[in-house]
Amino acid sequence: MKKSIKHILEEIKTIKKDLIPQEPVKEVWIGGIEVQSTLFISERTLYRHRKSGRLPYSKVRGKIYYKKTDIRDLLEKNYRIETPKCTCCCNK
Repeated sequence: MKKSIKHILEEIKTIKKDLIPQEPVKEVWIGGIEVQSTLFISERTLYRHRKSGRLPYSKVRGKIYYKKTDIRDLLEKNYRIETPKCTCCCNK
C-alpha cells in the first residue's frame, strides 16, 4: 500500500511540474518589408491595413514594426473555404 501511495505522490509531482507555466514565448517583431514579402502585398496595401486598424503596429524612430502573431491573426480572420456553387461537376 505504501508503495502505491508513493507512486501516486510522484505522479502528482510530475503532473504539477508540467502545469507550472513556463517562461512566456518572446514576441517576434518584423519590419514592413518582411510583412510585404510574406503577404505578397504592396507598401500601399500594408499602409491601408495599418490605417484601417486591421493590422496593429508599433513605430519607433520612424520605423514601423509588426508582431508576427498579428500577421497570423490577420490571415486567420480572412481564411475562407469556398463552397461550390453547383453540384453537377464539383462533387467528384
